Amino acid sequence: MALHAHLNTYYSAAKWPLAPLVDNPATSLRVITWSKCPPAVREEMRLLVWTTLNGELRPTFVKERRSRRSRLGPDTTWQAVQEWFRMAHWLDKRGIHSLAQADGAVLHEYGEHVRDSGVGRSRVIKLLGFVTRMWAFDQLSARPAGIARPPWDERGIDDYLPSEKGGGGENSREPLATATMGPLLIWAMRMVDDFADDILAAWEETRRLAEAARTTAASPAGKAALAAYLTPIVEAGAPVPAVWHRGELRFARSYVGGLTGASARQVDTAIKRYGLTEAAGLRPGPCPLDVPVTGRIAGVPWRAAIDFTEASALMRHLGTASFIVCAYLTGMRPEEVLGMRSGCCPDPLPDENGETGRHLIRSVHYKTATDDEGNYLAGGTERDVPWVAITPVVNAIRVLERMVPAGHLLFDHDAHDALYGARPSTRGALRAQSMRQRIEDFAAWANTEAEAQGLPGEVIPPDPHGNIGTARFRRTLAWHIARRPGGLVALAIQYGHIRTTLNTEVSGGYGTRSRGGIHDVLALETALATAETAADLHEQFETGSGISGPSARRAVVEAATGRRFEGREIKTDFARKYAAARRYLARDGAVLYDNPHALLLCLYKEDRALCQREGVGLDAPTLDRCVPGCGNTVRTDDHAAALRERADRIDKRAAHTPQPIGDRLRANADKLRAYADEHDRTRFTRQEIPA
Repeated sequence: MALHAHLNTYYSAAKWPLAPLVDNPATSLRVITWSKCPPAVREEMRLLVWTTLNGELRPTFVKERRSRRSRLGPDTTWQAVQEWFRMAHWLDKRGIHSLAQADGAVLHEYGEHVRDSGVGRSRVIKLLGFVTRMWAFDQLSARPAGIARPPWDERGIDDYLPSEKGGGGENSREPLATATMGPLLIWAMRMVDDFADDILAAWEETRRLAEAARTTAASPAGKAALAAYLTPIVEAGAPVPAVWHRGELRFARSYVGGLTGASARQVDTAIKRYGLTEAAGLRPGPCPLDVPVTGRIAGVPWRAAIDFTEASALMRHLGTASFIVCAYLTGMRPEEVLGMRSGCCPDPLPDENGETGRHLIRSVHYKTATDDEGNYLAGGTERDVPWVAITPVVNAIRVLERMVPAGHLLFDHDAHDALYGARPSTRGALRAQSMRQRIEDFAAWANTEAEAQGLPGEVIPPDPHGNIGTARFRRTLAWHIARRPGGLVALAIQYGHIRTTLNTEVSGGYGTRSRGGIHDVLALETALATAETAADLHEQFETGSGISGPSARRAVVEAATGRRFEGREIKTDFARKYAAARRYLARDGAVLYDNPHALLLCLYKEDRALCQREGVGLDAPTLDRCVPGCGNTVRTDDHAAALRERADRIDKRAAHTPQPIGDRLRANADKLRAYADEHDRTRFTRQEIPA
């Protein structure tokens, strides 16, 4: 049964809900409101929209416009209809009260109006495309309105496009800053791995107390227990259990009622008798839950006790933390994470050799989900190749499975957002816009917690490019895999391992598909990173830096004369960007990778790479397995200086550790200095090479 099992409406209704067409649990349920359309063309437009929802474009139309589909998804259809309404208002202001009067000259004027409206090129292309669809579906109507063919569809769209101001889409979003992403991920993983048991137990106890307070009948035993609890507080003038309610401090009646077994009426009587409402405002006290605290921060319990008043907020933050872990460490799109269901990541079973494979996430994707005819599939399609889940992701999914009923969405709205006792809804999963606010709230909570715990180094600073959002995690993961091998962003995560899982036989084929998951984003980010590495090496060499290593001379030549990455200049056509990135990275022996963890550059040539296992050929280095003495190595003067700095830091650590460990640390420091000395002996500069 569809998650959004809504009834359809009738043709003449004032509103047309599109919910019956939607089965994506994380998408908004749109409504076409006919009062927003000018009355003069409303009936013409109504028939056009009905034809669009129920019909398909002719195959010849789709073939001639290769990027078009015969039928759009409900959300895009709603966007198209809103644009049609805006166009109708534009026509109405010019005294045009029928679509038949919208001839080529009128549409030419409208195209210029859209071009000069201040929106970007990609937006203009989309808006004018909606008008072209209006004309195409009018041709299919049983009673055509007679709108003319748009001139941009006949003569080309270039004259109707503003100057290029930059691209859009997920790949134009800036990756999250390392200073922001690092502590954000640390707090998210801490919530999932260290605090989840405490929070879930506290939430269950909170619900138990609230239910008991609501349903317990009056009894002498309850009255006596209530008196025994309140009398010492009142007589001693001690803090009174209090909660915030509508901006005011109130006596915690549900907490005390559930704790003592008194009925709601007995508690209300005691509130009046002892003046507890006023006392709660003057002497507010905590409402500790009788739940053991097992989570630790730096070996110390993170709470003396979890409070009745904070359990629901902590549950909210726990769900948000689980989203952050899943979204960032898988590369899924936000809607794919929000669409996961309980049971989507089963524990792998041992094979015939007793070996257990990786955890895999079976999920449904909605973006670009089409049938064999190219029509949008409202319910999405299951991915042919599953996502690989590393341990932190598996832990987050297991926590989410404890938060929702079996078989339900892991981010089910009723489990995550509805208040206690609220009626079940039909909203499906949490929405991306709701999750965006949750993430900001989680970061604020984590910063408050960091200050309270004396951890100033784990405060999450604001990202210089704005709010964290939900869609930037995917780009950030690709950025860090491409540019920060070895896990320098978050101490607990090895990005090299994530790259390895993305290149396994299980998921590797996914990168060649048209719906290529994170592989296309990763290829683009890696190409940008390697192009910048080559440019930096060329600049250092030209300004006098010394270069060494088996591949140093080849690297200098490639940096100076090698092919540029043309993907930088491709602004909006992401298919071309991805193709350019893959071509750029496929040049065996010509791509220069930076490995700041190993303090070297790698001019990767497959047959010389010591990081590759025998019989396994990859078109990129495995930077977390960099091997000294590899024939692809290149070092600069900056690397040599950094090697000596690292050696000095290791020596300082060795001076404060037991001898066996200290000896190993000192040996490692000596090895790093030996690499730096070798660089000094073999380096060459620009002045030493004939022009």
